[in-house]
Amino acid sequence: MSIERMSLINIMGSINSLDRVLELCCNTEIFHPEMAAGSSGEKGFRPMQEENPYSPLLQRLMDAFRMLSVPAVYSDYGDLSMDVADLREAVQKIWCDVTEASKRSEELKNSISMHEQVLAQVNHLQGLNVSLDDIVRSKYSVARFGKLPKDSYLKLSYFEKKNFFFFDFDHDEDYYWGVYFAPEENAEEIEELFASLYFEEIKLPDYAHGTPQIAAHEIEEQLDKERGELEAVHDQLRELGEGKREEFQKLYSYLKMKNDTFAFRRYAVTAYRQFHLEGFVPKNRVDEFMDLFQNMEDVICEVQPEDADARLKPPVKLKTNWFFRPFEMFVTMYGLPDYYDVNPTSFIGFIYVLLFGVMFGDLGQGLILVIGGYLFWRFKKMQLGAIVSRCGISSMVFGTVYGSVFGFENLLDPMFHALGFAEKPIDVFESQTTNMLLISVVGIGVIVVASSIIMNIYLGLRKKNYESAVFSNNGIAGLVLYLGTILAAVLMLVSGINLFHPLFILLVIVLPLLLMALKEPLARLCEHKRGFKPEGGVAGFIMQTFFELFEMVLSYVTNTLSFLRVGGFVLSHAGMMAVVMMLAEMVGTVGNPIVVVIGNLFVMVLEGLLVGIQVLRLVFYETFSRFYEGDGKPYVPAKVEYGEEEN
Repeated sequence: MSIERMSLINIMGSINSLDRVLELCCNTEIFHPEMAAGSSGEKGFRPMQEENPYSPLLQRLMDAFRMLSVPAVYSDYGDLSMDVADLREAVQKIWCDVTEASKRSEELKNSISMHEQVLAQVNHLQGLNVSLDDIVRSKYSVARFGKLPKDSYLKLSYFEKKNFFFFDFDHDEDYYWGVYFAPEENAEEIEELFASLYFEEIKLPDYAHGTPQIAAHEIEEQLDKERGELEAVHDQLRELGEGKREEFQKLYSYLKMKNDTFAFRRYAVTAYRQFHLEGFVPKNRVDEFMDLFQNMEDVICEVQPEDADARLKPPVKLKTNWFFRPFEMFVTMYGLPDYYDVNPTSFIGFIYVLLFGVMFGDLGQGLILVIGGYLFWRFKKMQLGAIVSRCGISSMVFGTVYGSVFGFENLLDPMFHALGFAEKPIDVFESQTTNMLLISVVGIGVIVVASSIIMNIYLGLRKKNYESAVFSNNGIAGLVLYLGTILAAVLMLVSGINLFHPLFILLVIVLPLLLMALKEPLARLCEHKRGFKPEGGVAGFIMQTFFELFEMVLSYVTNTLSFLRVGGFVLSHAGMMAVVMMLAEMVGTVGNPIVVVIGNLFVMVLEGLLVGIQVLRLVFYETFSRFYEGDGKPYVPAKVEYGEEEN
């Protein structure tokens, strides 16, 4: 249960080398940058506040990638060496090629769509055997082609005194297609009339000449021409996207590196054409990091202890063994521990795995959890899947002890007999086992609570926080009261030994309560501080302390008894599987396997979810809340965030 030790790195050198230094720092992905000393302007240093010249270029290139459907993934750019002007020129060329082709493609699509609509309308005018040119070019009248809704067509008889003619050529269930004529002097009035009747005009293109049959043929020819041109444009875009994909992705990777490394300039300060950069590197990789700058004559790199700069708080990188590493997800939900604290992941993970197995003990179902959790972790990269697989191992272990395999309680009996056991180690359905089980889980709860208090004592003493480590309910005083009272109660119930004599009560109960009541003034006394004045006066302090002590004592009892739910879930799981087996026997030979499979799946989903939530609750409320503060700063090394690599 450790936290990665850090070293503070100071990098100084010529401003001309800053970009290269940042590039090296990002490539290693181990340098955690901090605001360098002098960022507030002292000693002539000033922060670097420059506009990133690569950001607009990168954004434009990403827009071009979206138009070409080219994924933004990493490609080796080792042979590229370009300045801002070169990058601007390269990106601009790609942008122009893509946008011109895309613009032409959009124009052709719109034109084709319009012509297809016109062709569909003109096809409805096939009953007209007169040249469209003769109608459109009439000097003394106007003609409008279009369609009328059926209801509007029937209303034309109401306007027969108006000076217009409407000739229809085709119709269906909804529309009548035709043309109306009106004298030039009445054109505006008739247009308003037909507009009120929801007349939809068909705009004939300039190249549509002759009869509707001839016009339709000309439109089809124009469509064929534009479709061919559109296909050529698509081929051009396809060639850009596929033929030059590797070249484009190499340019993207180089530009992304330049953009992201330039962004880290905000951590540096400069004065007299020199820069200063600070950050943390894991101690076990300091030599590797220092070697990067051996050949840079104008750059100086120094290693210092992590607390050399009082302004900076070292970042936290958890260091956990592979089995419990997935449980870091639960720890970070509460926040990271302080750099000088301990990593509680293994402690929390052990408790979680243990309690889950006790509550969800089944060899077969545990195996399913192991396989399913691994698959989710392997293919979906879900940390929760890795946690489930580890909990499944615990379920298999306790399922073996319970002798339960997919709810079959006697399936492992031959194995136990071969090992010399008369019966399985723990039979959940025996009445004597129930009492033993409930007592055992309460004992586990006592150990968990006591371990959490000991953890708090250790951390408090390391930080010289005597109020928390010695005088609090989670300190030495609380541990003496808690374990002393439980020990005395157990001895009285089991052996009849009564430890509750005056001296024991005074030392184990009264004195710890008194220390907890006076924890603030006693802590100030240990820290050589004076002047403790309780808020609300002495009477208010006494009243507040009384209720706090009452709540503490009550919490010891309730927190310990809350572990009874662990035993309750053991019995609940066994009971639900017993119901499944009973239903399977009732349906007969044919339906038996179906009921067993469905019942196991139902119990696994329901019980697994409930058990997972309950164990998480016990972990957070009975352990984390006693010693964990979660005020650590995460370790975020500088790196270039490329897109995901293609498989």
